[in-house]
Amino acid sequence: MIDKQGNKLPYRITAPSTQVNEHAQLADARFFPVAVGAPPEALIALSSASIRLDDNEISVSVEKTTNDKLQDQSVPVDFYVIDLSDSRTRTDKLIVDWQVNDGNQYLEVQVSGTNDLTTWSNVTQTTLVQLQKEGQQLKRNKIAVNLSEMQYAYLRLKFTRGNENLQLTKIQIENTDKIANAPVADIWEVNGALAEDQNSALRAGNHTAAMPVSAWEFTRDDIAPITNISLNLATTMYGDGIKVFSRHSEKQAWQLLHQGIWFNTQVGGDWQQSDAITIYSNSDTYWRVELNELVRTTLNPTLVFHRQPQNLQFIANNAAPYNIAIDDQAAANNQQTSSQIFSQLVSGKTLQWGQVGFTELKPDVNSFARHAMQISWRTILFWAILILAVGVLVYVAVRLMRQMREGSSLGDVK
Repeated sequence: MIDKQGNKLPYRITAPSTQVNEHAQLADARFFPVAVGAPPEALIALSSASIRLDDNEISVSVEKTTNDKLQDQSVPVDFYVIDLSDSRTRTDKLIVDWQVNDGNQYLEVQVSGTNDLTTWSNVTQTTLVQLQKEGQQLKRNKIAVNLSEMQYAYLRLKFTRGNENLQLTKIQIENTDKIANAPVADIWEVNGALAEDQNSALRAGNHTAAMPVSAWEFTRDDIAPITNISLNLATTMYGDGIKVFSRHSEKQAWQLLHQGIWFNTQVGGDWQQSDAITIYSNSDTYWRVELNELVRTTLNPTLVFHRQPQNLQFIANNAAPYNIAIDDQAAANNQQTSSQIFSQLVSGKTLQWGQVGFTELKPDVNSFARHAMQISWRTILFWAILILAVGVLVYVAVRLMRQMREGSSLGDVK
């Protein structure tokens, strides 16, 4: 960093701070299962009013019924009713929890609203999913309803798929008051190819039996430290094991970074996948992903890299404009030294940072790519001298061998 006069400016490069302005409020909602064939008066019984005359004063009380009064446990559930009559806030989302078995991992639900328990208006319909395997899960259990305050007194949840032996355990109302202002991550994809070795690298070098897998290998052409990775399986269903390896060079052994379960499934009209895998500042070049061996001929995965952007902060003076220079062979500890000076200058002071719009620097990417590193003239000179020295030694050795043969030939003639 230099100013107009060529003066170096103290600077530091830091990760952007996530300004979380999102504040979600959760509240438990009262809900009731309604049996198939229940009469209309069963819904009206959700709340009953009683009038009492005491000492010339009239009091009105409302008694809320319990689930047992509405639901006969021996009769299948037709739908569920959520009581919002006491709610004095809006309803952004509904969070639905249920006991999961193989029959109700996917739930298709229709949401309707009413104020009189007679006429119902459609609100939304969606698909909920809750997949579990080996302690890991893919959970999408929120329904966006976006209802204003007192818009409906009751909501109806009717499940058209996955309602066999369905048992709802909790329904919550979520309201988000603020929106998070998180930095947008840099995301890019790398295509791979089937690996030559289709046995798991986890057991490589051991005397254990080989473990067949479906393995793909990927090669990065950048040096950016990544923070998360994910797998793009397009529109192929998958819910099985995944192993992720990396290494800096081809001569090194594979290092296991993650082992778990990866989900890629269709939820309604959208495809949902597991959350990105956290990787701590990894800049390795070579990557390997192993999945179940049965998908070797049906998948063509793409490895997705995530990187959090960085902020450049510098202490400026009045000699604008300011110039940023990028050096692919920066001096050692230059960033650390500048950061120390920067910290000393700002220590104990209240600063007001100026916000500057993003400017694309457009450096020569080939100068920073791993496979396009420029070779210095010192390296070329070193190898030239070494090859020349080896050539001279070979020449001298050949001359000596010829002289020894000629001397032995003359001795035989005498």
